[in-house]
Amino acid sequence: MDLIADYMFTLIIFAAPLIYSIQPLLLSRINIVNKPYDKETLKRKKILLYRQIKELEMEFDIGNLNQEDFLLRRSEIKAEVSEIITSLKKK
Repeated sequence: MDLIADYMFTLIIFAAPLIYSIQPLLLSRINIVNKPYDKETLKRKKILLYRQIKELEMEFDIGNLNQEDFLLRRSEIKAEVSEIITSLKKK
């Protein structure tokens, strides 16, 4: 009985890393469906992005960000908010 337990333990020790390392190769065959966000999720995301803009402005005001980084990041967030607002209007 101890021999079977030893073989099982050895199999688990070698099989787990093998499965873990082969998994990315097999995941490419799985079709992931991009489900569109529902209205509530988009609203929450919009609120979070507005909070990020406020935090970014605070960071800029206290001097942790230079103006170039501030303007770049702010325009990125605003573009993302615009996309969300557009998709909310479509629904």
